[in-house]
Amino acid sequence: MKMKKAAFALLFALLSIVACSSVDGGDEVIARYDKDGYQYSPAYMRGTVHYLKNMKPEKVKIVRLDEKLYPVDSIEVPVEKNYNGEYAFKVDDRDYEHPFVKIAPVFPLGKNAKMEFAQYVRLRDSNIEIELNLPEAVMSGRIETLMREQGLEFDSAMTRTMIEMQFAYTLVTNFNTVWNSIFSNRFDVYEYAGNEANLNGLLMYIYCRHEISDSVFYSTFKEYRESFAKSGLADSSLMAKSADAWLSTFVAYDDDDGNTQYRSLSRDSVVNIGQFDKNFFKHAYGVSFEFSGFGTYKDVFFELKNKYSSFNGRTFVYDRGLGFWRMQTLLEDSVGVCLYSKDSAAVSSGAYYRCRSGSAVWNVESNRDTILNKMYGNCKGHYISNGELGYLSDSLFVCECDSLSRCDWTDKYVDSTFNKDDSLYASVLNARAVQLFGKCSEKLDGEVRQIDSVFVSCTWLGRDYRVSWKLVENEEE
Repeated sequence: MKMKKAAFALLFALLSIVACSSVDGGDEVIARYDKDGYQYSPAYMRGTVHYLKNMKPEKVKIVRLDEKLYPVDSIEVPVEKNYNGEYAFKVDDRDYEHPFVKIAPVFPLGKNAKMEFAQYVRLRDSNIEIELNLPEAVMSGRIETLMREQGLEFDSAMTRTMIEMQFAYTLVTNFNTVWNSIFSNRFDVYEYAGNEANLNGLLMYIYCRHEISDSVFYSTFKEYRESFAKSGLADSSLMAKSADAWLSTFVAYDDDDGNTQYRSLSRDSVVNIGQFDKNFFKHAYGVSFEFSGFGTYKDVFFELKNKYSSFNGRTFVYDRGLGFWRMQTLLEDSVGVCLYSKDSAAVSSGAYYRCRSGSAVWNVESNRDTILNKMYGNCKGHYISNGELGYLSDSLFVCECDSLSRCDWTDKYVDSTFNKDDSLYASVLNARAVQLFGKCSEKLDGEVRQIDSVFVSCTWLGRDYRVSWKLVENEEE
């Protein structure tokens, strides 16, 4: 029995070194076998290109390699769509000295340049289900490092690199789902309850900023490849930069049905990546979108703290009325957040804005009286008395009524100034306080605030009482 095993091993050893000249030269190649006894050459290859649907490859480059992955020679093969609508390629039988090869789909980059995303493929006795994808293209530099600098064999380098990729870039920690989340080639990206996008294998496209342009996408891909090649880790600054690129495409708006949306509006909307994915941003920014206690029953705010992000210091908000996370807009940073259950008004840079209940978007309000009515009460002789004052920007307006049914805001006091001895001083002071701090309410009961050189206080007496900000008298006067 031992003699038979030795003879069998000797036969494989002899076969592995018996390879005539290349098929390209017209001579027959007997066979090449790897260390496990599997024939890997001559090899017929067939595969598909799994990149974004709107990225059309021009061709596929096949590169033969030496034992350290340095190129020996290469050929180019055409790409055609198969019956599944996938971009497919095939390579007739060729001789390969080593059981691995480099394959690169080539895409156009503008009019004159090209994008190549090379990845390494282990040759086996059957090579008809090769899948070219971005995550494995990012892996390629790391495989080179492990083989050339650390002396690993190809299979060991490939296995280690895959594990490093899983832990570096995936959003999932469960090993059974890790594989699908980062290396999945599914294109049927879908959005599910909770308003998050299931990015699957497309995750790396978002990391590499395909949202912006082809050139930015390609240059960032090369940054990821080079960074991962050195350490086998995800680069925090690159991840934040990529998250910034995606977040910059998100817009809060009311759709045709009047529902508030917070979606990514960009060229990648063709693959249905639109909803805010809190798991992605959690992973990229190193922040938590988790709730404590009964957090989902209240509005939640937190400030982004990531030194690599251009959004550092901006605020994320969970609007309980909407049921999803979003980033506050720059306008909201200035005039206050517009929440779904809120109805308020604001002025910024001379423009009027209205936040209506049932929406979470500030909209320009062209009617000045609408803003004044919202901030100070309706000037209709019922909810507000004749002579009530209100401020917009630095202009003072007054509600005047000539009858119970005819009341209007007028600008008769726009350029007026008042002191403590004037009969309208108390109303002017309340109007300024409402503009600065909001209406005196139960929430503000007992609050004392300063306006210029004086102080005002709010005393809440209940909803049925007319309340206002009152001057806090100085006892020494």
